[in-house]
Amino acid sequence: MQSTDVVQGAQQRALALPDARTLGNLFIGGYVALMAWEIWARVLTPWIIGGPLEPPGLVISLVSAWTGYELSLPTATAAHYLVGIVGYPLAYFVVSRALPKWDAVLTAGVWLAFTLFLAVLAAKGGLTGAMAGFWCVVTAVSAIRFTRLPRRIVACLAWGSFTWFNALGLFAPLAGLPFLLLEWGGDLSFMSYVGHVVFGFVAAWVFEVLEAGEWPTRRA
Repeated sequence: MQSTDVVQGAQQRALALPDARTLGNLFIGGYVALMAWEIWARVLTPWIIGGPLEPPGLVISLVSAWTGYELSLPTATAAHYLVGIVGYPLAYFVVSRALPKWDAVLTAGVWLAFTLFLAVLAAKGGLTGAMAGFWCVVTAVSAIRFTRLPRRIVACLAWGSFTWFNALGLFAPLAGLPFLLLEWGGDLSFMSYVGHVVFGFVAAWVFEVLEAGEWPTRRA
């Protein structure tokens, strides 16, 4: 099987519990991806918009909204790391191995939800030029699946986009925050989108490469 067909081939097999090797590959991918996220969120993002991305703050808000309990910052940070290294990789494994055409489903779902929300904002007169530009970026990333790029790249990008929507489209409203944080101007949401695409892509890519036995390279 060619390396670019690993994701597709894995989808065609029945979902089975991951063995120790697969779990290790998942968590390695999650760790590498989380380190990439931290660089983007804490180093690069402040240079661009003046402040970092703070996922632990979302964790604190979510727990407080549903339980009334205020998590400490170290505890929320630990939860953020646990989700990034363990939670999202396990979710990727289940989705990619159990759901037929999962990447098409996630890509279409994220694009459609984002587009409909911006359409509502436009109808209310709240759509800005920056948000329209944001839509163009999301549309361009979504449209990559119609190119000749390898399936693995397309699938990993789809997972990255979904992790953004999951964080800001599902968990943020559950925490009492604006949907996708767009009511805050859009810059924070855009930086989060880029960071999550990088995170999800790296997590899925590293896992698939390790799982296929292709790391670091194979000689021809």
